[in-house]
Amino acid sequence: MVEVRKRDKESTEAMLRRFTRRVNNSKVLSQAKDARYRNKEKSKREQRKVAMNRQLFVSERKKLEKMGEVAPHERLPNKHKLKIKSKLKK
Repeated sequence: MVEVRKRDKESTEAMLRRFTRRVNNSKVLSQAKDARYRNKEKSKREQRKVAMNRQLFVSERKKLEKMGEVAPHERLPNKHKLKIKSKLKK
């Protein structure tokens, strides 16, 4: 924590300049900015679960493409997404 006290015969602007200089030198602000955009890493278990769900979606999409219900590179209609999500819950 950065703390600055006003000196004798010191203007408020000078004190404020001193404070900003101390904040910049202490790197408190840069650490806070870095932490703001840092993503929490997923656990191995979560990573596996996401990968398995992705594989299930891909395999289901390939089946739908073979049956002709969905064209390649076309977004899945909601009714098909719901079918796939219901399989994930089981």
